[in-house]
Formats: sequence, structure tokens, C-alpha cells
Amino acid sequence: MKLLRAWTTLTSLTFRRLLWSASTMMVLLPLTGCLLFILWRFHNRPDLATRDFRDFSEFLILIFASIVVPICALAFGTASVGGDREDRTLVFLLVRPIPRALVLLAKFTATLPLVLGLVVGSYWLYCRLAGEVGQVAFGLYLPALIYMTLAYVCLFHLFAVAFRHSTIIALIYALFMELLLGNIPGIAKRVAVNYYGRSIMYAAGANEGLPTPDPRWFEPLSVDAASWALVGIAFGGLLLALVIFSRREYRDLT
Repeated sequence: MKLLRAWTTLTSLTFRRLLWSASTMMVLLPLTGCLLFILWRFHNRPDLATRDFRDFSEFLILIFASIVVPICALAFGTASVGGDREDRTLVFLLVRPIPRALVLLAKFTATLPLVLGLVVGSYWLYCRLAGEVGQVAFGLYLPALIYMTLAYVCLFHLFAVAFRHSTIIALIYALFMELLLGNIPGIAKRVAVNYYGRSIMYAAGANEGLPTPDPRWFEPLSVDAASWALVGIAFGGLLLALVIFSRREYRDLT
């Protein structure tokens, strides 16, 4: 019972700390930019042309899923543990009679609903403002966005416990691995989370007229394979983060 109370208290404190932090302001900027683009490009358009669906889908795949979603996960995923580490308050958690794994799970439990809420909530708003095109797209791409968000949050928690300056490492990963390697030919793109998410999204939109990319540049996986890959990245990353956090001595805190 004491451990449950400690877990719920730490989860609540972490959630409030992340919500009222500079990370929230950081993610609101790209989310607001996407909102303004939706209002300018798709709002109050009465027609439901195939081209409109293609344009909206390309915005979701190339901008929202590939750039905005990892930024949201990065901002909160690295700050949940990294913020305490940089402020040197993590030592107060580690000296408590609470298992380290429980501390990390509390951090993760506080972070995931916050990131999912921002991603899914903003996605719902964009689809609603886009009209009929958005209504068609909402159910098609929602599973991929949820899988990607889960994978990113777990992966960035791994960065937070493994590296001191985790935000910088996460930015390098998001800018280099995700945007560069994720868009070059060959198997190198499989190190990028967005490759698997885009594979699911392209397959979901195919029946609505969304063209698949040139196979010379992007050869998507099947929906099942891509989904399992994202689930594997998520749970593998979280498990590895638990192992590292439970065994590592953070000498930089003293």
C-alpha cells in the first residue's frame, strides 16, 4: 500500500510539473503552427476531392507524424527524468525507500497520458477543422499515431536514463535519424520510428486514393510488421530503460 501511495504521488507530481513547464510552451508552438496551416488550407472547404485528401494526408504524414509528434514526445519524455537530473533533485528520489523501477514507471505513467493527450487532441481538432476530409482521415491514421507516440515516449525515456544531456541526444536522433535516415533509400531507414508509422499510414490511406511513395525511395512494411515493430521498440526501450535506471550509479548528482 505504501508503494502504491508513493507511485500515485510521484505520478501526480510529475504530471503537474511537466504540464506547467517550459516543455508545454515548446510543443504549443508547432501545434499552433499546424493549426494555422489547417485553418488556411482546409477549413471551410465544401468539396471532398481526392486531391484534398491527398494534401491533408501528406501534411499528417510528413509534418505532423514525422516532426510534431516526436517533438511532443521529446519535450516531455526527456524532461520527466532528465529535468530532475539536471536540477540535481533526482538524488532525493533515489535515496527514498522506493524501488528505482517504480520511480521510472511513475515518471513514464505521468508522461504518456500528457503526450498522448496533446497528440490525439490536436489531431482530433485538425481533422474536425478540415471538414469531411478530416473525418475520413481521423480513424484511418489514429492507430499509427498512437503507436508512434508510445514508441517515442519509451525511447526518449531510455535516452533520459542513459545520457546526462538527454535532450541534446534526443534532438540529434529526431533531426538526424528520423528526418535524414528515415528518408533515404535502403534499410537504414529502419532505425527511424517514423518509417514504421508512415508504413501504416500509407497503407491506411491507400483505399482513399493516397498514392504510395516511389519504391526506390520508400518501400513500406506491411501493417502488421510495422505495428509489431513499433510495439517492440516501445516495450524494448522501456525495459532497457528500467534495467539501466535500476543499476546505474548517477555520480553526477553529488
